[in-house]
Amino acid sequence: MSSYNAFAQFYDYLTENVDYKVRSDYISNFFSAYGNKGKKVLDLACGTGTVTKLLSEKGYDVAGMDISEEMLTVAENKCNGNVTFFKGDISDFSLPEKYDFCVCLLDSLNHLEGIESVKSCFSCVHHSLNDNGIFIFDVNTVYKHNVVLSNNTFAFDEEDFFLCWDNENVGDNTVRILLDFFVFNGRSYDRCSEEFYEKAYELNELQCVLDSFEIIGIYDDMTFNPPDDKSERAYFVCKRK
Repeated sequence: MSSYNAFAQFYDYLTENVDYKVRSDYISNFFSAYGNKGKKVLDLACGTGTVTKLLSEKGYDVAGMDISEEMLTVAENKCNGNVTFFKGDISDFSLPEKYDFCVCLLDSLNHLEGIESVKSCFSCVHHSLNDNGIFIFDVNTVYKHNVVLSNNTFAFDEEDFFLCWDNENVGDNTVRILLDFFVFNGRSYDRCSEEFYEKAYELNELQCVLDSFEIIGIYDDMTFNPPDDKSERAYFVCKRK
């Protein structure tokens, strides 16, 4: 899984279109509906910590984990010491305490190498949750990978940098993503690059490796409706057995 080191300094700028407040409200609605009134939240693949910060501001005791030191540095600065952060791989971790809720958002699971890594992540989450703890995650769908992202290139021409975002379909519902940043240094441009893969899974394939969880619901992105064949993101709401 990519460390996202080069991406960290630009991540918040490039995700300005994501309404994090609405998304954190959506998540916390599930906490209230299905949780046990607990307050401890684990935010896996927390990135630069925007959702982490918003959940903390709602009164939850939040811990964040990410594999990228650069992402965690941004997150720590953003959260002003109110959140505990860990560096770790979401497919292989063990934490000293247990949580009432765990979230893994914005297609982070799609960055794992295959279904066995996803299954390993689910096992780690199971061991990290209290009894009846709630696990919420989202995934990019096969439709999004094969139709929306596949073999498309996007360009961002901003004041201080230019980004070429190139997606290549490499088969097996997997997209190879190449990011080339050209950052203005005052006189010329410095180039930095990032490369990673995202793999999509059929929803029933994910259900099969959630055997240690009760699946409360599977929802189309930011709704309470079931996903359809053109859904680009699906949310799973699960309870630890």
